[in-house]
Amino acid sequence: MNRSFLVCFFATAALASTPSPAVGAQLNPEPRVGVYDSRAVSYAYFWSPPVKHDRDELVARARAAKAAGDGAHLKVLTARIDASQKQSMLEVFSTAPAEEAMTSLADQMSAILGELGVSRLVSKWDEAGLKDVPVEDRVDATERLVRAFFPSPDGHLSNTLKGIEAAKPLPLWEAKLMCLFQAL
Repeated sequence: MNRSFLVCFFATAALASTPSPAVGAQLNPEPRVGVYDSRAVSYAYFWSPPVKHDRDELVARARAAKAAGDGAHLKVLTARIDASQKQSMLEVFSTAPAEEAMTSLADQMSAILGELGVSRLVSKWDEAGLKDVPVEDRVDATERLVRAFFPSPDGHLSNTLKGIEAAKPLPLWEAKLMCLFQAL
């Protein structure tokens, strides 16, 4: 074989193995983003068995402190219970981020992202986080995140979650104001 034939052969083979821009665009589509209703995720987290157990235990400790006449310990426990209730109210009835719920899923996050085929998760109330994400690149992740806390939500939980998602959330400032006045 002559040298020019080999050069032409290898050049043709190299060009044939290089994907065209159209093919490359299909291989690397715009990243999709999982969008979730933080209210539903927070509610599911609040009622999840481990969180409910911890909350019940905290309340039992507060009752025991009250029964023992330990006012100082009761005050500390009551403050923790109140803070937890206020945070839950902000998250379930308003647009506050579901930070504790999402943090508790850290060890499952890679699997959840992979299952949904998304690069990240953003609350549907996070306008800044969704500003540059076209609607067609958004995937509803709410149900999957709820299932992380309740693999098979029962009828009552399922109906409550549907009601939460159907309801319009309180503006965050209004919910914070309500929490402030409850403290007085």
